[in-house]
Amino acid sequence: MEARERLRCRADPDAYFADGVRPAGARALCGGCSQLDPCRQFALVRPELVGVWGGTTRREREALRRQGSSGGLPTAS
Repeated sequence: MEARERLRCRADPDAYFADGVRPAGARALCGGCSQLDPCRQFALVRPELVGVWGGTTRREREALRRQGSSGGLPTAS
């Protein structure tokens, strides 16, 4: 997964790995990103990843895996 535009997560990666990020905060961090869905899919197949990926928290991704979901969470605008 590679994006040509400057991604916020690359400019300030520490914000995406802070403890206690809540789902709304995760979506806000990723809001408006053109790579939201590919990033989420990337994280869903890699359970070892921590932090915010594709607008989801680690716990949200765990729940999506249990449900067998492909990542259909609401996107932030």
